[in-house]
Amino acid sequence: MNKKSQLTNSQIIQAALSVAAEKGAGKVTLDAVAKVAGVSKGGLIYHFPSKEALISAMVQQLIEEAECQRSLQERTESSTLAAVLQNRAHFTRQIAGNTAMAILAAAAEQPALLQPVKQHNKDVLQQIQAEHGNALQATLLLLASEALIYHNLLNLSPFTAAERSALEQQLVQQARELQA
Repeated sequence: MNKKSQLTNSQIIQAALSVAAEKGAGKVTLDAVAKVAGVSKGGLIYHFPSKEALISAMVQQLIEEAECQRSLQERTESSTLAAVLQNRAHFTRQIAGNTAMAILAAAAEQPALLQPVKQHNKDVLQQIQAEHGNALQATLLLLASEALIYHNLLNLSPFTAAERSALEQQLVQQARELQA
């Protein structure tokens, strides 16, 4: 793939993320994305032959962005679990919750599109469990972090942003102590 093609792919994915965040999962259509991306529908189809291919690319981009952030966190953390917890909290605040939710909702229409997310979660869990003597405690910390994230994404959280941040930091601190 040449640079121009990579740029266009990225431009289209960003446009799709924008449509998902601003208008919701149901509005991620090839026509809407092409308009926001500033490309023709034919040009979009050249890069992403179907809506499923586009959503799959959106899901993959979320995973790649999360992994990139995690690797940055791991440079300063001795514990993979602490890095993962910090990354997930940061990533959830960094991206628009509506974007992540829209992508997951759109992908949920075709569960196979969520397979990379499931595999990513499984890989992360296995890595964390392998690093900790107390794999059960490490798993509980990871699940508590996930609960905070999904409560926030689904607008179900009883916590203020400050309370959620304090809880996230407590989870990270417990992960660090678990590693020691």
